[in-house]
Amino acid sequence: MITKEMKVSEVLKKYPDTLEVFIETSQHFRKLENKFLRKALASRVTVEQAAKIAGVDLNELLFRLNKKINPDFILVDKEKDEKPMIHIKPVWLENISKDKIVELDVRPIINSGKDPFLDIMNKIKELKEDEILLIINSFEPIPLYTVLGNKGFEHFTEKELDKFKVYFFKKQTEQTQANSLSNSSIENFQSEFKNLVELDVRDLPPPEPMIKILESLSRVDENTVLVVHHHREPLMLYPKLEERGYTAISNKIDENYYKVLIYKKKSKNL
Repeated sequence: MITKEMKVSEVLKKYPDTLEVFIETSQHFRKLENKFLRKALASRVTVEQAAKIAGVDLNELLFRLNKKINPDFILVDKEKDEKPMIHIKPVWLENISKDKIVELDVRPIINSGKDPFLDIMNKIKELKEDEILLIINSFEPIPLYTVLGNKGFEHFTEKELDKFKVYFFKKQTEQTQANSLSNSSIENFQSEFKNLVELDVRDLPPPEPMIKILESLSRVDENTVLVVHHHREPLMLYPKLEERGYTAISNKIDENYYKVLIYKKKSKNL
């Protein structure tokens, strides 16, 4: 039986006739006719990821594949479709200087029959701490999220007509700079508020720190600042605060200690 966790290369190796099923399901899979690309790309992509990349229904693809290798195959339990997530582009990414964005359009590389993986990794190696890598592709490079995620990169993806634009950024980027202050400045800023609420989340396992911080926002008005003691800089928290009308500034006190000040946007700025 072919499952969603199987790599596409594994499926094609065991059942070569399934190649026509992939192509019939989506013309996007015609790339698999190229033996080099099939060996390079298909070895990193699962059937589930391939379905997402091609924009086809996973259950339909699995049904067709299994029907090909077993005419008596019956789909017993159809998985529920997941609702697509809506991603809001971070403000800092909207405003970042263009000279800080390193662009790599991999479509010509793929169309020439080559695997763009080495080109991408070379760009990653050359990327400076304050730069962002922008990958442009005809499909969403889902497996790349895990590969670069393991190297400490976050990502933001947006679709424009027939192309995907994926921004990969290190944890020390324009976002960090925009939300950081020196120790003396942060103390002065903290003193400008009438009320102070402190929250220590350093001993909490994820995702509890973020949950506790978001729950505490109800106690923060224009005269109050929330001081969070964290074991790392909460980069993933910044966009969520922006959505709710709050801003955060932070300072690294020690290797595993960050002091984060959260306040309403209408509060006085430095």
